[in-house]
Amino acid sequence: MQNARRWIVKPLLYVAALAVTVLMTIVLVYAVQARITLPDLRAWHRVVLREEAGARNPAAFESFEAYRQQEDRLFAELRERIYEGPEADTSSLGRYNPHSVVAALALETPYNRSFELAPAGEPRGSVLLMHGLSDSPYSMRSIAETFQSRGYYVVALRLPGHGTVPAALSEVRWQDWYAAVAAAAKYTAARGGGKPFYVGGHSTGAALATLYAVRSLDDSTLPKPQGLYLVSAAIGISPFAALTSVVSGLAFVPAFEKSRWLDVLPEYDPYKYNSFPVNAARQIHKLTGVLADALDDAGSRSRLAAMPRVVVFQSIVDSTVTAREVVRGLLALLPPADHELVVFDVNRIDAVQGLIAPGPLEDLEKIRNATDLPYRVTLIANSGPETRAVAAYTREAGAAEVTKTELGLEWPAAVFSVGHVALPFPADDPVYGIAPSPGAEKRFNLGAIAVRGESGALVLTLGAFSRIRSNPFFDVVRAKIAETLARDEQAGGQRP
Repeated sequence: MQNARRWIVKPLLYVAALAVTVLMTIVLVYAVQARITLPDLRAWHRVVLREEAGARNPAAFESFEAYRQQEDRLFAELRERIYEGPEADTSSLGRYNPHSVVAALALETPYNRSFELAPAGEPRGSVLLMHGLSDSPYSMRSIAETFQSRGYYVVALRLPGHGTVPAALSEVRWQDWYAAVAAAAKYTAARGGGKPFYVGGHSTGAALATLYAVRSLDDSTLPKPQGLYLVSAAIGISPFAALTSVVSGLAFVPAFEKSRWLDVLPEYDPYKYNSFPVNAARQIHKLTGVLADALDDAGSRSRLAAMPRVVVFQSIVDSTVTAREVVRGLLALLPPADHELVVFDVNRIDAVQGLIAPGPLEDLEKIRNATDLPYRVTLIANSGPETRAVAAYTREAGAAEVTKTELGLEWPAAVFSVGHVALPFPADDPVYGIAPSPGAEKRFNLGAIAVRGESGALVLTLGAFSRIRSNPFFDVVRAKIAETLARDEQAGGQRP
Protein backbone atom coordinates (compact mmCIF):
# COMPACT_ATOMS: atom_id res chain seq x y z
CA MET A 1 0.00 0.00 0.00
CA GLN A 2 2.82 2.38 0.93
CA ASN A 3 4.60 1.59 -2.32
CA ALA A 4 1.41 2.32 -4.25
CA ARG A 5 0.96 5.60 -2.42
CA ARG A 6 4.57 6.51 -3.12
CA TRP A 7 4.04 5.64 -6.78
CA ILE A 8 1.13 8.11 -6.94
CA VAL A 9 2.60 10.91 -4.82
CA LYS A 10 6.01 11.15 -6.49
CA PRO A 11 4.67 12.01 -9.97
CA LEU A 12 2.27 14.54 -8.43
CA LEU A 13 5.11 16.21 -6.56
CA TYR A 14 7.15 16.26 -9.75
CA VAL A 15 4.31 17.89 -11.69
CA ALA A 16 3.76 20.45 -8.91
CA ALA A 17 7.47 21.30 -8.80
CA LEU A 18 7.53 21.62 -12.59
CA ALA A 19 4.49 23.93 -12.53
CA VAL A 20 6.08 26.15 -9.86
CA THR A 21 9.31 26.29 -11.85
CA VAL A 22 7.47 27.26 -15.03
CA LEU A 23 5.52 30.00 -13.23
CA MET A 24 8.64 31.37 -11.57
CA THR A 25 10.39 31.39 -14.94
CA ILE A 26 7.47 33.28 -16.52
CA VAL A 27 7.53 35.87 -13.72
CA LEU A 28 11.30 36.34 -13.94
CA VAL A 29 11.42 36.51 -17.74
CA TYR A 30 8.56 39.02 -17.85
CA ALA A 31 10.12 41.15 -15.10
CA VAL A 32 13.49 41.26 -16.88
CA GLN A 33 11.87 41.93 -20.25
CA ALA A 34 9.78 44.77 -18.81
CA ARG A 35 12.84 46.31 -17.14
CA ILE A 36 14.81 46.22 -20.40
CA THR A 37 12.17 47.09 -23.01
CA LEU A 38 9.70 49.45 -21.33
CA PRO A 39 10.51 53.18 -21.05
CA ASP A 40 11.15 54.79 -17.69
CA LEU A 41 8.05 55.30 -15.56
CA ARG A 42 6.87 58.87 -15.09
CA ALA A 43 4.86 60.48 -12.30
CA TRP A 44 1.56 59.50 -13.95
CA HIS A 45 2.67 55.86 -13.86
CA ARG A 46 3.79 55.94 -10.22
CA VAL A 47 1.51 58.38 -8.37
CA VAL A 48 -1.75 56.81 -7.21
CA LEU A 49 -4.15 59.60 -6.27
CA ARG A 50 -5.43 59.36 -2.72
CA GLU A 51 -8.85 60.90 -3.44
CA GLU A 52 -10.06 58.22 -5.87
CA ALA A 53 -13.31 56.49 -4.89
CA GLY A 54 -12.53 52.98 -3.75
CA ALA A 55 -10.97 51.15 -0.84
CA ARG A 56 -9.54 54.41 0.56
CA ASN A 57 -12.83 56.30 0.16
CA PRO A 58 -15.72 53.80 0.33
CA ALA A 59 -18.19 56.50 1.43
CA ALA A 60 -18.06 57.86 -2.13
CA PHE A 61 -20.31 54.98 -3.21
CA GLU A 62 -23.11 55.83 -0.77
CA SER A 63 -24.78 58.02 -3.40
CA PHE A 64 -24.01 59.50 -6.79
CA GLU A 65 -23.93 62.95 -5.20
CA ALA A 66 -21.21 61.71 -2.82
CA TYR A 67 -19.38 60.20 -5.77
CA ARG A 68 -19.37 63.52 -7.65
CA GLN A 69 -18.11 65.36 -4.57
CA GLN A 70 -15.29 62.83 -4.26
CA GLU A 71 -14.58 63.36 -7.96
CA ASP A 72 -14.12 67.10 -7.33
CA ARG A 73 -11.54 66.36 -4.65
CA LEU A 74 -9.86 63.85 -6.95
CA PHE A 75 -9.38 66.33 -9.79
CA ALA A 76 -8.11 68.99 -7.39
CA GLU A 77 -5.47 66.48 -6.26
CA LEU A 78 -4.68 65.63 -9.89
CA ARG A 79 -3.89 69.27 -10.66
CA GLU A 80 -1.76 69.68 -7.55
CA ARG A 81 0.28 66.47 -7.69
CA ILE A 82 0.65 65.94 -11.43
CA TYR A 83 0.09 69.16 -13.40
CA GLU A 84 1.68 71.43 -10.77
CA GLY A 85 4.12 68.82 -9.49
CA PRO A 86 7.87 68.66 -10.09
CA GLU A 87 7.56 65.98 -12.81
CA ALA A 88 4.97 67.56 -15.11
CA ASP A 89 5.34 66.55 -18.76
CA THR A 90 7.32 68.83 -21.07
CA SER A 91 6.26 67.31 -24.40
CA SER A 92 4.38 69.85 -26.54
CA LEU A 93 1.51 67.35 -26.96
CA GLY A 94 1.83 65.72 -23.56
CA ARG A 95 -1.42 65.16 -21.70
CA TYR A 96 0.36 66.02 -18.44
CA ASN A 97 2.03 69.18 -19.76
CA PRO A 98 -0.16 71.89 -18.18
CA HIS A 99 0.46 74.19 -21.16
CA SER A 100 -0.48 71.75 -23.96
CA VAL A 101 -3.69 71.73 -25.97
CA VAL A 102 -4.13 68.10 -24.89
CA ALA A 103 -4.07 69.10 -21.21
CA ALA A 104 -6.60 71.85 -21.92
CA LEU A 105 -8.99 69.26 -23.34
CA ALA A 106 -8.33 66.85 -20.49
CA LEU A 107 -8.89 69.42 -17.76
CA GLU A 108 -11.16 72.14 -19.12
CA THR A 109 -13.84 70.05 -20.81
CA PRO A 110 -16.27 67.96 -18.73
CA TYR A 111 -15.58 64.65 -20.45
CA ASN A 112 -12.98 63.08 -18.16
CA ARG A 113 -15.51 63.37 -15.34
CA SER A 114 -19.02 62.04 -14.92
CA PHE A 115 -21.37 64.35 -16.79
CA GLU A 116 -25.12 64.81 -17.21
CA LEU A 117 -27.26 65.90 -20.16
CA ALA A 118 -30.82 67.10 -19.57
CA PRO A 119 -33.46 67.27 -22.32
CA ALA A 120 -35.09 70.57 -23.28
CA GLY A 121 -38.42 69.66 -21.66
CA GLU A 122 -39.97 67.01 -19.46
CA PRO A 123 -37.81 63.85 -19.75
CA ARG A 124 -39.28 60.79 -21.43
CA GLY A 125 -37.04 58.64 -19.27
CA SER A 126 -33.41 58.34 -18.25
CA VAL A 127 -30.23 56.61 -19.42
CA LEU A 128 -27.02 55.58 -17.64
CA LEU A 129 -23.93 55.08 -19.83
CA MET A 130 -20.50 53.64 -18.96
CA HIS A 131 -17.23 53.87 -20.89
CA GLY A 132 -14.61 51.21 -21.49
CA LEU A 133 -11.35 50.25 -19.82
CA SER A 134 -8.68 53.02 -19.92
CA ASP A 135 -11.23 55.36 -21.56
CA SER A 136 -13.31 58.21 -20.13
CA PRO A 137 -16.94 59.39 -20.33
CA TYR A 138 -15.99 61.16 -23.57
CA SER A 139 -16.44 57.85 -25.39
CA MET A 140 -20.15 57.99 -24.48
CA ARG A 141 -20.59 61.61 -25.61
CA SER A 142 -22.22 61.03 -29.00
CA ILE A 143 -24.45 58.21 -27.75
CA ALA A 144 -25.44 60.40 -24.78
CA GLU A 145 -26.34 63.24 -27.14
CA THR A 146 -28.41 60.82 -29.21
CA PHE A 147 -30.52 59.88 -26.19
CA GLN A 148 -30.76 63.51 -25.10
CA SER A 149 -32.07 64.50 -28.53
CA ARG A 150 -34.85 61.95 -28.04
CA GLY A 151 -35.88 63.61 -24.77
CA TYR A 152 -34.02 61.46 -22.23
CA TYR A 153 -32.04 62.54 -19.19
CA VAL A 154 -28.54 61.07 -19.53
CA VAL A 155 -25.78 60.36 -17.01
CA ALA A 156 -22.37 59.33 -18.36
CA LEU A 157 -20.43 57.81 -15.48
CA ARG A 158 -16.67 58.02 -14.95
CA LEU A 159 -15.57 54.64 -13.65
CA PRO A 160 -13.06 54.74 -10.76
CA GLY A 161 -9.47 54.78 -11.95
CA HIS A 162 -10.23 56.65 -15.17
CA GLY A 163 -9.88 60.18 -16.50
CA THR A 164 -6.86 61.05 -14.35
CA VAL A 165 -3.57 59.09 -14.53
CA PRO A 166 -2.82 55.55 -15.77
CA ALA A 167 -1.41 54.70 -12.33
CA ALA A 168 -4.97 54.79 -11.03
CA LEU A 169 -5.65 51.53 -12.85
CA SER A 170 -2.82 49.80 -11.01
CA GLU A 171 -4.87 49.64 -7.81
CA VAL A 172 -8.52 49.81 -8.92
CA ARG A 173 -10.87 46.85 -8.37
CA TRP A 174 -13.79 45.76 -10.50
CA GLN A 175 -15.92 46.00 -7.36
CA ASP A 176 -15.20 49.75 -7.33
CA TRP A 177 -16.52 50.04 -10.88
CA TYR A 178 -19.67 48.15 -10.01
CA ALA A 179 -20.28 50.12 -6.81
CA ALA A 180 -20.14 53.36 -8.83
CA VAL A 181 -22.56 51.90 -11.38
CA ALA A 182 -25.09 50.92 -8.71
CA ALA A 183 -24.98 54.38 -7.10
CA ALA A 184 -25.27 56.13 -10.48
CA ALA A 185 -28.17 53.88 -11.56
CA LYS A 186 -30.29 54.87 -8.58
CA TYR A 187 -29.60 58.54 -9.22
CA THR A 188 -30.23 58.28 -12.98
CA ALA A 189 -33.49 56.37 -12.67
CA ALA A 190 -34.78 59.05 -10.26
CA ARG A 191 -34.01 61.75 -12.84
CA GLY A 192 -36.47 60.04 -15.19
CA GLY A 193 -39.33 60.48 -12.74
CA GLY A 194 -40.44 56.85 -12.84
CA LYS A 195 -40.38 56.70 -16.64
CA PRO A 196 -38.40 54.13 -18.65
CA PHE A 197 -34.81 53.67 -17.52
CA TYR A 198 -32.08 52.36 -19.83
CA VAL A 199 -28.46 51.33 -19.31
CA GLY A 200 -25.68 51.12 -21.85
CA GLY A 201 -21.94 50.92 -22.17
CA HIS A 202 -18.88 50.37 -24.30
CA SER A 203 -16.55 47.38 -23.78
CA THR A 204 -15.96 47.07 -20.01
CA GLY A 205 -18.87 49.47 -19.51
CA ALA A 206 -21.07 47.04 -21.47
CA ALA A 207 -20.00 44.16 -19.20
CA LEU A 208 -20.86 46.26 -16.14
CA ALA A 209 -24.23 47.22 -17.65
CA THR A 210 -25.03 43.55 -18.23
CA LEU A 211 -23.96 42.51 -14.74
CA TYR A 212 -26.09 45.31 -13.28
CA ALA A 213 -29.11 44.16 -15.30
CA VAL A 214 -28.69 40.54 -14.15
CA ARG A 215 -28.31 41.54 -10.50
CA SER A 216 -31.32 43.86 -10.70
CA LEU A 217 -33.52 40.82 -11.45
CA ASP A 218 -33.24 39.77 -7.79
CA ASP A 219 -32.29 42.97 -5.98
CA SER A 220 -35.28 45.20 -5.31
CA THR A 221 -33.01 48.12 -4.34
CA LEU A 222 -31.71 48.39 -7.92
CA PRO A 223 -33.87 50.17 -10.53
CA LYS A 224 -34.56 47.67 -13.31
CA PRO A 225 -33.59 48.84 -16.80
CA GLN A 226 -36.03 48.41 -19.67
CA GLY A 227 -33.28 48.04 -22.24
CA LEU A 228 -29.53 47.52 -22.60
CA TYR A 229 -27.42 49.11 -25.33
CA LEU A 230 -24.04 47.38 -25.55
CA VAL A 231 -21.18 48.50 -27.80
CA SER A 232 -18.17 46.21 -28.39
CA ALA A 233 -19.24 44.36 -25.27
CA ALA A 234 -16.47 42.74 -23.21
CA ILE A 235 -18.49 39.61 -22.45
CA GLY A 236 -15.59 37.22 -22.82
CA ILE A 237 -11.83 37.85 -22.50
CA SER A 238 -8.97 35.53 -23.45
CA PRO A 239 -8.15 32.95 -20.73
CA PHE A 240 -4.54 34.10 -21.04
CA ALA A 241 -5.60 37.22 -19.12
CA ALA A 242 -5.51 34.99 -16.05
CA LEU A 243 -1.72 35.06 -16.32
CA THR A 244 -1.82 38.72 -15.32
CA SER A 245 -2.07 37.54 -11.71
CA VAL A 246 1.29 35.87 -12.22
CA VAL A 247 3.47 38.03 -14.48
CA SER A 248 3.67 40.98 -12.07
CA GLY A 249 4.85 38.78 -9.22
CA LEU A 250 8.15 40.66 -8.82
CA ALA A 251 6.65 44.15 -9.06
CA PHE A 252 7.23 44.72 -5.34
CA VAL A 253 11.00 44.74 -6.04
CA PRO A 254 11.98 48.32 -7.03
CA ALA A 255 14.21 47.08 -9.83
CA PHE A 256 11.26 45.29 -11.39
CA GLU A 257 8.45 47.81 -10.82
CA LYS A 258 7.91 48.02 -14.59
CA SER A 259 6.52 44.49 -14.50
CA ARG A 260 3.28 46.06 -13.25
CA TRP A 261 2.80 47.34 -16.79
CA LEU A 262 1.89 45.74 -20.09
CA ASP A 263 2.48 48.99 -22.01
CA VAL A 264 4.25 52.22 -21.10
CA LEU A 265 3.63 54.76 -23.84
CA PRO A 266 3.62 58.54 -24.31
CA GLU A 267 0.37 60.06 -23.07
CA TYR A 268 -0.93 62.32 -25.85
CA ASP A 269 -4.62 61.35 -25.83
CA PRO A 270 -6.82 63.72 -23.78
CA TYR A 271 -9.50 61.13 -23.01
CA LYS A 272 -7.79 57.75 -23.00
CA TYR A 273 -4.71 56.27 -21.34
CA ASN A 274 -2.11 54.84 -23.72
CA SER A 275 -0.15 53.09 -20.95
CA PHE A 276 -1.79 49.96 -19.58
CA PRO A 277 -1.08 48.29 -16.21
CA VAL A 278 -1.27 44.57 -15.57
CA ASN A 279 -3.94 45.09 -12.92
CA ALA A 280 -6.35 46.54 -15.49
CA ALA A 281 -6.28 43.28 -17.46
CA ARG A 282 -6.64 41.34 -14.22
CA GLN A 283 -9.75 43.26 -13.18
CA ILE A 284 -11.59 42.90 -16.51
CA HIS A 285 -10.78 39.19 -16.45
CA LYS A 286 -12.32 38.92 -12.98
CA LEU A 287 -15.34 40.99 -14.02
CA THR A 288 -16.12 38.82 -17.05
CA GLY A 289 -15.84 35.72 -14.85
CA VAL A 290 -18.29 37.17 -12.33
CA LEU A 291 -20.65 38.10 -15.17
CA ALA A 292 -20.51 34.59 -16.66
CA ASP A 293 -21.32 33.09 -13.28
CA ALA A 294 -24.21 35.52 -12.77
CA LEU A 295 -25.69 34.66 -16.17
CA ASP A 296 -25.32 30.93 -15.51
CA ASP A 297 -26.99 31.26 -12.13
CA ALA A 298 -29.86 33.36 -13.48
CA GLY A 299 -30.32 30.89 -16.34
CA SER A 300 -30.42 27.90 -13.98
CA ARG A 301 -33.27 29.62 -12.11
CA SER A 302 -35.13 30.57 -15.32
CA ARG A 303 -34.67 34.26 -14.55
CA LEU A 304 -33.19 35.36 -17.88
CA ALA A 305 -36.66 35.67 -19.41
CA ALA A 306 -37.00 38.80 -17.25
CA MET A 307 -33.87 40.42 -18.70
CA PRO A 308 -34.37 43.77 -20.44
CA ARG A 309 -34.22 43.95 -24.22
CA VAL A 310 -30.58 43.80 -25.35
CA VAL A 311 -29.23 45.59 -28.43
CA VAL A 312 -25.58 44.81 -29.21
CA PHE A 313 -23.38 46.72 -31.67
CA GLN A 314 -20.32 44.70 -32.64
CA SER A 315 -17.61 44.84 -35.29
CA ILE A 316 -16.99 41.49 -36.94
CA VAL A 317 -13.27 42.32 -36.61
CA ASP A 318 -12.34 43.25 -33.05
CA SER A 319 -8.86 42.83 -31.63
CA THR A 320 -10.15 43.08 -28.05
CA VAL A 321 -13.38 41.03 -27.94
CA THR A 322 -15.18 38.92 -30.53
CA ALA A 323 -18.69 38.70 -31.86
CA ARG A 324 -18.48 34.97 -31.10
CA GLU A 325 -18.13 35.64 -27.36
CA VAL A 326 -20.96 38.18 -27.38
CA VAL A 327 -23.24 35.61 -29.02
CA ARG A 328 -22.19 32.55 -27.04
CA GLY A 329 -21.78 34.30 -23.71
CA LEU A 330 -24.90 36.48 -23.77
CA LEU A 331 -27.36 36.49 -26.67
CA ALA A 332 -27.53 32.71 -27.02
CA LEU A 333 -28.49 32.45 -23.34
CA LEU A 334 -31.48 34.80 -23.54
CA PRO A 335 -35.03 33.65 -24.36
CA PRO A 336 -36.57 35.47 -27.37
CA ALA A 337 -37.54 39.02 -26.37
CA ASP A 338 -36.83 41.52 -29.18
CA HIS A 339 -33.05 41.27 -28.67
CA GLU A 340 -30.83 42.31 -31.59
CA LEU A 341 -27.25 41.97 -32.79
CA VAL A 342 -26.01 44.69 -35.15
CA VAL A 343 -22.79 43.55 -36.84
CA PHE A 344 -20.45 45.81 -38.81
CA ASP A 345 -18.71 43.80 -41.51
CA VAL A 346 -15.34 44.47 -43.13
CA ASN A 347 -15.08 46.24 -46.48
CA ARG A 348 -15.54 43.43 -49.02
CA ILE A 349 -15.08 45.41 -52.19
CA ASP A 350 -13.38 43.27 -54.87
CA ALA A 351 -10.14 45.25 -54.72
CA VAL A 352 -9.31 43.97 -51.21
CA GLN A 353 -11.31 40.73 -51.12
CA GLY A 354 -8.22 38.54 -51.44
CA LEU A 355 -6.51 40.28 -48.50
CA ILE A 356 -9.22 39.69 -45.88
CA ALA A 357 -8.09 37.48 -43.00
CA PRO A 358 -9.84 34.07 -42.74
CA GLY A 359 -11.37 34.82 -39.32
CA PRO A 360 -13.82 37.51 -40.50
CA LEU A 361 -14.75 35.36 -43.51
CA GLU A 362 -15.61 32.42 -41.25
CA ASP A 363 -17.52 34.57 -38.75
CA LEU A 364 -19.59 36.11 -41.54
CA GLU A 365 -20.53 32.72 -42.94
CA LYS A 366 -21.63 31.54 -39.49
CA ILE A 367 -23.88 34.58 -39.14
CA ARG A 368 -25.32 34.09 -42.64
CA ASN A 369 -25.97 30.38 -42.17
CA ALA A 370 -27.56 30.57 -38.69
CA THR A 371 -31.24 30.94 -39.57
CA ASP A 372 -32.83 29.85 -36.30
CA LEU A 373 -31.38 32.46 -33.95
CA PRO A 374 -33.72 33.71 -31.18
CA TYR A 375 -32.73 37.33 -31.82
CA ARG A 376 -32.76 39.73 -34.76
CA VAL A 377 -29.50 40.07 -36.71
CA THR A 378 -28.64 43.15 -38.78
CA LEU A 379 -25.47 43.04 -40.85
CA ILE A 380 -23.97 46.30 -42.12
CA ALA A 381 -22.02 45.32 -45.25
CA ASN A 382 -21.17 46.26 -48.80
CA SER A 383 -24.20 46.62 -51.05
CA GLY A 384 -22.29 44.71 -53.72
CA PRO A 385 -18.79 43.46 -54.57
CA GLU A 386 -17.98 46.44 -56.80
CA THR A 387 -19.14 49.29 -54.59
CA ARG A 388 -18.11 50.97 -51.36
CA ALA A 389 -21.80 51.71 -50.64
CA VAL A 390 -23.23 49.77 -47.69
CA ALA A 391 -26.62 48.31 -46.92
CA ALA A 392 -28.33 46.77 -43.88
CA TYR A 393 -29.19 43.07 -44.21
CA THR A 394 -31.76 42.14 -41.55
CA ARG A 395 -33.04 38.72 -40.54
CA GLU A 396 -35.78 38.57 -37.93
CA ALA A 397 -35.50 36.17 -35.00
CA GLY A 398 -36.10 32.58 -36.10
CA ALA A 399 -36.46 33.55 -39.77
CA ALA A 400 -34.47 32.52 -42.82
CA GLU A 401 -35.26 35.35 -45.23
CA VAL A 402 -33.15 38.52 -45.28
CA THR A 403 -34.34 42.06 -45.97
CA LYS A 404 -31.88 44.44 -47.63
CA THR A 405 -32.06 48.20 -46.99
CA GLU A 406 -29.77 50.69 -48.72
CA LEU A 407 -28.35 53.16 -46.18
CA GLY A 408 -26.94 55.95 -48.30
CA LEU A 409 -23.56 55.42 -46.60
CA GLU A 410 -20.26 54.13 -47.95
CA TRP A 411 -16.83 53.03 -46.86
CA PRO A 412 -14.36 55.94 -46.79
CA ALA A 413 -11.41 55.55 -49.11
CA ALA A 414 -8.59 53.40 -47.69
CA VAL A 415 -10.73 52.13 -44.76
CA PHE A 416 -11.20 48.35 -44.70
CA SER A 417 -12.85 47.80 -41.31
CA VAL A 418 -14.20 49.38 -38.18
CA GLY A 419 -13.25 47.92 -34.81
CA HIS A 420 -13.41 47.85 -31.04
CA VAL A 421 -12.49 51.44 -30.20
CA ALA A 422 -14.25 53.00 -33.21
CA LEU A 423 -17.91 52.06 -32.79
CA PRO A 424 -19.10 54.74 -30.32
CA PHE A 425 -17.58 57.70 -32.22
CA PRO A 426 -19.09 59.35 -35.32
CA ALA A 427 -16.81 60.14 -38.26
CA ASP A 428 -17.04 63.86 -37.50
CA ASP A 429 -16.00 63.52 -33.84
CA PRO A 430 -13.70 66.47 -33.09
CA VAL A 431 -11.01 64.31 -31.46
CA TYR A 432 -11.30 60.81 -32.94
CA GLY A 433 -13.24 61.38 -36.16
CA ILE A 434 -11.77 60.40 -39.49
CA ALA A 435 -13.42 63.52 -40.96
CA PRO A 436 -13.83 66.06 -38.13
CA SER A 437 -16.17 68.97 -38.66
CA PRO A 438 -14.58 72.31 -39.59
CA GLY A 439 -13.77 74.32 -36.49
CA ALA A 440 -13.56 71.25 -34.24
CA GLU A 441 -12.96 72.39 -30.69
CA LYS A 442 -9.38 73.37 -29.92
CA ARG A 443 -8.38 71.86 -33.27
CA PHE A 444 -6.79 68.72 -31.88
CA ASN A 445 -7.66 65.57 -33.78
CA LEU A 446 -6.18 62.09 -33.55
CA GLY A 447 -8.60 60.24 -35.80
CA ALA A 448 -7.68 61.99 -39.04
CA ILE A 449 -3.90 61.68 -38.64
CA ALA A 450 -2.58 59.61 -41.52
CA VAL A 451 1.19 59.14 -41.36
CA ARG A 452 3.51 57.42 -43.77
CA GLY A 453 7.23 57.16 -43.35
CA GLU A 454 10.02 55.04 -42.01
CA SER A 455 9.78 53.19 -38.71
CA GLY A 456 11.76 54.94 -35.99
CA ALA A 457 11.01 58.47 -37.17
CA LEU A 458 8.39 58.96 -34.45
CA VAL A 459 8.34 58.15 -30.74
CA LEU A 460 5.37 55.90 -31.57
CA THR A 461 5.05 53.06 -34.03
CA LEU A 462 3.35 53.89 -37.32
CA GLY A 463 0.66 51.37 -36.36
CA ALA A 464 -0.42 53.66 -33.51
CA PHE A 465 -2.15 55.85 -36.11
CA SER A 466 -3.46 53.17 -38.46
CA ARG A 467 -6.21 51.81 -36.20
CA ILE A 468 -9.46 53.57 -37.03
CA ARG A 469 -10.85 55.56 -34.10
CA SER A 470 -14.32 56.43 -35.40
CA ASN A 471 -17.28 54.73 -37.04
CA PRO A 472 -18.23 55.92 -40.55
CA PHE A 473 -21.58 54.18 -39.99
CA PHE A 474 -22.41 55.75 -36.64
CA ASP A 475 -25.73 56.86 -38.16
CA VAL A 476 -26.73 53.18 -37.87
CA VAL A 477 -26.23 53.38 -34.10
CA ARG A 478 -28.23 56.60 -33.90
CA ALA A 479 -31.05 55.17 -36.01
CA LYS A 480 -31.23 51.92 -34.03
CA ILE A 481 -31.43 53.79 -30.73
CA ALA A 482 -34.22 55.99 -32.11
CA GLU A 483 -36.07 52.99 -33.57
CA THR A 484 -36.03 50.93 -30.38
CA LEU A 485 -37.01 53.89 -28.19
CA ALA A 486 -39.90 54.68 -30.54
CA ARG A 487 -41.12 51.09 -30.29
CA ASP A 488 -41.04 51.29 -26.51
CA GLU A 489 -42.83 54.63 -26.52
CA GLN A 490 -45.56 53.28 -28.80
CA ALA A 491 -45.96 50.30 -26.48
CA GLY A 492 -46.64 52.67 -23.60
CA GLY A 493 -43.28 52.23 -21.91
CA GLN A 494 -43.57 48.46 -21.77
CA ARG A 495 -41.15 46.15 -23.55
CA PRO A 496 -42.80 44.73 -26.71
